[in-house]
Amino acid sequence: MPLSVADFAALGDTPITIQSTFFANVYLRMDGTGVTTFTGPGGGTVNCQFGAGPLEKFQLRAQADGSFSFESMAFPNVYLRMDGAELPTVTAGPGGGTVNCQFGVEPYEKFKLHAQADGSFSFESATAFPNVYLRMVGSGVTASTDGGGGIVNCQFNANGGGHEKFLLNVAG
Repeated sequence: MPLSVADFAALGDTPITIQSTFFANVYLRMDGTGVTTFTGPGGGTVNCQFGAGPLEKFQLRAQADGSFSFESMAFPNVYLRMDGAELPTVTAGPGGGTVNCQFGVEPYEKFKLHAQADGSFSFESATAFPNVYLRMVGSGVTASTDGGGGIVNCQFNANGGGHEKFLLNVAG
């Protein structure tokens, strides 16, 4: 059963998954291999995976400014990072920017979680890139693979868009 905003405070260190609403059984995958210190451009790999294994589990971390960050369960202190600097300001098309990993939490690792009518959420950059949303395209991701697949990037002005909606679930 998907989590709601009311559930966030009670999560603590409970692991969660981030599931696409558009692509059946496709989850956000984060491989933080080699991400052991802060670097400006971030590192590691963020893409999609069919089903949820160790690299698809996160802890939702509330930030002092009211935003949230996603910490990898497999790579402690490694967070989901979204850089919308090179993103075109159009709402259609393939999106752009960079989504990867970062050691620690700075502005690129903070998200506003916008609740949607269907129980899902859209993730907007909280401070660094206003009106820029996390986007996940799991086309062709139909079986689990070691390296994952699909595309995870950014989209402008896409609150509630098909590729920009995610279910947050307690990890099984």
